[in-house]
Amino acid sequence: MTHSFILAKEEEEEEDKMKLSSACLRITITSSAVLSVLGHGKLIDPASPELIATPCRGECAENTDNPYSYSSNWFTTGTAPGCTATGQNKPPGKFCEEAMEPTLKSLDQLSNPTFYYDGVCEKEFAPLMYKNNTKECVKDMEYRQAEVDKGNISASVFSGNPWFLPGTAPVVDSCGVLGGWKYSNARDYIAGPDDGFLNLKSGTGGAVNGELPPPYMDPPAGTSGSTVLSWAVNMRMQNAQGDSVAAYPTVWTAGEIVEGAYNIDANHGGGHQYRLCPVENLTNNTLDETCFQATVMEFANDKSLFIAMSDDGTVSVNITFDAMDINDDNTDGVMPKGSTWRKIGIPPCKNLFNNLDGTFSGNCTEPQFTDHAPPGYYGYGSVGNSPDLEAVLYRWKVVDELKVPEGLNGDYVVSWRWDSEQTPQVWTQCAIVTIVDPENMLGDGDSEDNDSDDDKCESLDDIVCDGKDFSLFCDALKAANLDSSFDKETWTVFIPNDEAIESAGELLGSLSNDAITNILMFHAVAGKVLSSDDLKCTEKVQMFNGDSSRTKCKNDAMYQNGAGNDQLDNSAQIIQTDIKFCNGVAHVVDGVMIPNGAIP
Repeated sequence: MTHSFILAKEEEEEEDKMKLSSACLRITITSSAVLSVLGHGKLIDPASPELIATPCRGECAENTDNPYSYSSNWFTTGTAPGCTATGQNKPPGKFCEEAMEPTLKSLDQLSNPTFYYDGVCEKEFAPLMYKNNTKECVKDMEYRQAEVDKGNISASVFSGNPWFLPGTAPVVDSCGVLGGWKYSNARDYIAGPDDGFLNLKSGTGGAVNGELPPPYMDPPAGTSGSTVLSWAVNMRMQNAQGDSVAAYPTVWTAGEIVEGAYNIDANHGGGHQYRLCPVENLTNNTLDETCFQATVMEFANDKSLFIAMSDDGTVSVNITFDAMDINDDNTDGVMPKGSTWRKIGIPPCKNLFNNLDGTFSGNCTEPQFTDHAPPGYYGYGSVGNSPDLEAVLYRWKVVDELKVPEGLNGDYVVSWRWDSEQTPQVWTQCAIVTIVDPENMLGDGDSEDNDSDDDKCESLDDIVCDGKDFSLFCDALKAANLDSSFDKETWTVFIPNDEAIESAGELLGSLSNDAITNILMFHAVAGKVLSSDDLKCTEKVQMFNGDSSRTKCKNDAMYQNGAGNDQLDNSAQIIQTDIKFCNGVAHVVDGVMIPNGAIP
C-alpha cells in the first residue's frame, strides 16, 4: 500500500485554512477565525496547507494528550551565522569556530537587552555554561550585561544566535523541518542528539521540542516543509483530472498591499521577513534561500497591528503600534542585502526564569522593551505572560502590511522566516498564494472607474478585446454576433479567461453554434450592475439566457456556477472583481459557466 501524508480530503482541508475575502479577494484582519495555535512560531496569514498547520490529526490526535504540540515546530535547529547547521543542541555562546560577529548595532534592535537579573545564574546559566559555578556565572554575566547596556551588542550572551546577523544563519529547508531536524531516533526530538536528553534530565541542558513527536503524526517528524508543499501541489494537479488547476484561495494582485500575520507561542525574540519563490521551483529542487532571498516582500509602512479574536471569531483587540525595522542603514548589514527585517512585535518578560526542565518561575511583571510593541501585551507565549496577553492566549496575531512586487504572475510560495535571538534556531513556515498581474488581467479591477484621460469610458468590447488574457472570449462574442449587445442597457458580465476556455475546449468543440451562444449569454446579467458586494452566497442570479446561476462560497472563495457545472463537478471561481465599463461591471472567472441542459 502506498504511504500517504494526508487524509483523503486533503485538498479541501488545505483550503479550509486559507483565507480569502470573497468581496475583494484579499486578506483582511477580520477574516480569521479564533487563532487556536500551539507551538513556537506560526505563519497565520496566508494560511499554510493543513498538513503543515496541523500535522497531528485523526489517529494521531486520538492517541496524544496534546495534538497541537508540533503544529508550529517547522524550523532548523542547531544553526548560527557562519556555521554549518548540525541539529545539535548547544548552550548560548559561540556555536562554531567560524561564527561571525554581530551586525546589529543598538539595544532597541534586541528583544532581550536584559539577560542578567537576580537568580538567573542559579536557575539557567550556571548549569548550562559554567559547570554549576554560580559565582563565576555572576561575575561574567554582570560584566556582559554592563557592556551591552553601554551599546556593545557583541557582549550579549545570545550574540552567536541567528538574529544578531539577520538572514545569515543557514537553514535545512526554507519551509522548515518538522521538529527542527531529521534525527534517527524519536527521543532526539526532545532535546537533541548525543547526550541532549541526558543533559536535559540532569539539568545541564535545554530542550529542542521538549517532548517526543506523537505517534501516527503524518507527516512524521523530520519531514521538510517543501516536501509537504510538493505533495499538496501534486494532489491539486491530480484532482483536477486534466483540467487546469484553479487559483489558490488566497489571491494577491501584483503591486497591491496585502497582509501577512504570525503568532508566537515560545517567544525567543528576534525578527522576521516574508519572502516569495515561484511554485515551479518545487519541481526542480530550487525552492531554497537563494530563490526566496531574490524576492523579499517589502513592508508597506512602519506600523504593525496586534489583533486578538473573541471566541465567536470577532475582533476584540485591534492596536496599531510602531514597528522596529532593521536593514543595511541601521546595522552593519543584513541578508539579503538591501532588504528589511522587522523585530518580533511582542516583548518577552524581563524577569521570567526559563528553567531547564521546561518549567518557568518568577513573575512576568515587566516587558523587555516598551517601544515598538502594543502596550500591555508581553510575555513568553504559552506561559508567563502579562494579564492582557494571557487573556487572549492562542487568539492573537501580529499583522504586517506587505507590498506584492510588481510584475509577478502565477502561483508563489510564501516563506515566513523568523531568526531567533535566544536560541540557535531559524523558524520557517510556508503557504502558497496565486498572484495575478494586472497587465495580464481585464481592466483595472476594483478601480472607481475606467475613464480615460479625455473622460471617454470604455465599452466591454474595448476592455475585453484589448486585454492580454481574454482573446478567446472576445473572439467568441464576435463569432456569435454578441459583441455589440452590451453597448446599451446595463450589464454584469462574468468573463472566463483564455485558460478557462482552453480547458473547456473539448466540451465546447462538440456543441452547436446555438449552444455556444446560449453559454455565452449565460455569462451575463441584463439590467443589473452587481458588484462583488452584491453577490450573496447561495443566492441565484437570473442570467441573460433566462436560466439561473448560483453564487457559491467555499473556504472563503467565491464561485459562480450553473447546473451544468454541478453536472461536470467543476466550478468557475471568481478571481478578479469589479472591473467597471461604461454601462456595467465585469468579474473574471477561471472556468466556463455551464447552464442547465447545455451538456448533451
